Amino acid sequence: MSLTSPNRGYPLERLEGSAGSMSWWSGAFSRVAGSLGDLRTTVQSATDLDGVGAAITAARADAQEVANGLAAEIAEAELLAGVLQRYADAFSSSAEAANRLIDDIESAHAAWSSAAADAEDAALSALSTSRSGEPADVRRANDAAQDAVATRDAAAGDLADLWEQFENHYSAWDTAYDAALAELAGGAGPTLTSEARSLLDQLLAADTPQAVLELWLAHPELHDEIARAHPDIIGNLDGIPYDVRARVNRERLEALRATNPGGALGDDVAALWEELTDGPPFPLLISFDPGGSAQTTAALAYGDLASATDINVLVPGMNSSVAGIGEWGDSARALNNAGPGLATIAWFGYDSPNELEEPGMDRARHGAAALRSFLLGIDAVHPTAEKAVIAHSYGSTTAALAIGSRPDALGVDQFIAVGSAGFPSDPRVLSNLQNADDLRMYATLSENDAWARIGRDTSWGGAHGTVPETLPGVTEFGSDGGYAGGEQLAPTPGHGAHEGGNGPLPSGDGEGYLVQGSESFYNIQQIILTGEPGTEMDGDGSERGFWDLPDWLEWLPVDPYRT
Repeated sequence: MSLTSPNRGYPLERLEGSAGSMSWWSGAFSRVAGSLGDLRTTVQSATDLDGVGAAITAARADAQEVANGLAAEIAEAELLAGVLQRYADAFSSSAEAANRLIDDIESAHAAWSSAAADAEDAALSALSTSRSGEPADVRRANDAAQDAVATRDAAAGDLADLWEQFENHYSAWDTAYDAALAELAGGAGPTLTSEARSLLDQLLAADTPQAVLELWLAHPELHDEIARAHPDIIGNLDGIPYDVRARVNRERLEALRATNPGGALGDDVAALWEELTDGPPFPLLISFDPGGSAQTTAALAYGDLASATDINVLVPGMNSSVAGIGEWGDSARALNNAGPGLATIAWFGYDSPNELEEPGMDRARHGAAALRSFLLGIDAVHPTAEKAVIAHSYGSTTAALAIGSRPDALGVDQFIAVGSAGFPSDPRVLSNLQNADDLRMYATLSENDAWARIGRDTSWGGAHGTVPETLPGVTEFGSDGGYAGGEQLAPTPGHGAHEGGNGPLPSGDGEGYLVQGSESFYNIQQIILTGEPGTEMDGDGSERGFWDLPDWLEWLPVDPYRT
């Protein structure tokens, strides 16, 4: 079985070596160094020979030359002895510990694979039953699916714990191995001074992006050293100023692009590079992690973040990937063109779910943690700017979980949900969203959008079945077509943020939620500029959609129209 660790991509393979053998050789080199030291002491005594004359002078000079030569040999033997012993100790404590976990990980992976397959079968059965089964059958199928998901998640948790242990041991061994090579090579490679190492340790241990920013600004003399040595950390650490992150991330992207990667990674790199070179003005790559999770994660900032009075964050939903960032860039530029002082970030910072994962909350929980840190980073670096989060589909589920994680809403001023797959039904999250002093919430659902309704209804146990359009305190706005300033605005034809309807299900004609020219996008622009939608709900020009039937799913376990 060929496996790699989920977070760092370490191969699950036995690390070869013998701590005992390395310790023996370390001792041998120590003995050589000792013997050479004794010889050097003896030779050194010849430099003090009494007498005069050419012969005596020559003997003293020869003895000094030999003694000087032995000094280098002694130093090399001592170096080899020290490096081997330190590596032997690291191998014993880390590599051997990693090796002992291999069988357990393979067994746990097999158990998780089996549980995942069972959960997928149960999910498909529940989805099929929800469309055509009797209410009792629907409940039984949902219960079976939830039990299968719980078993899968427990197996995933066990496997994740083992992987975490393996990665920690493997990382410690890998660090020791690199350090040994660097020491043998005379310290070649990205080493840090003790001051820079101390600052990096403090940055990584900081509790909040605000603490990261304060540490960073307090030590400008160490910035270049740390950024050169660890661009992957500095380019993604929330709280580091965005111009610094953009510079190192562009360099990392260029280096990766030069390797001509293939597959999905190649598509992601090509899409990011195309966006970065589309200008002026050119966007900034303010986060970039090609290997930290199942998908490439990245964030592109459009506009001048430093001078912006309003910063918007676009959060994509189900089946989104960095390869599609171009159309989100179009939306970002169009938002910025709505008025002065606007900057917009397209945030692809989490692994988005597919159709089978969408009923659960796993992707939302992981994504919310990343989005929470990202939003706190914006608030730390640009505290005076107004912040708006515009989230589509499952992205709104993720964003609601993040923003609702704290009573202060992470400093977000406006939360705009479009085609939402449903807000989390966690009472604490909903209370924080509804009671945050400075947060204003808005939502729209096209009457042609089937998938958002299905997403709300099929969430496990109603985990994200809360309907944002009818949630108290939420301002609902239209996306079904209308007029503004004498111009006709297009309806949103289905569930797409940019194009597309509902696949094989009935859809209308028009523009996606985030396409300029749609009623939805016009209202988003007006909300950002004025705090209010620009059209009336169901006003002149609004179309009635196929899915605008409030009671057509009334018999299902969760009503997709009410909280």
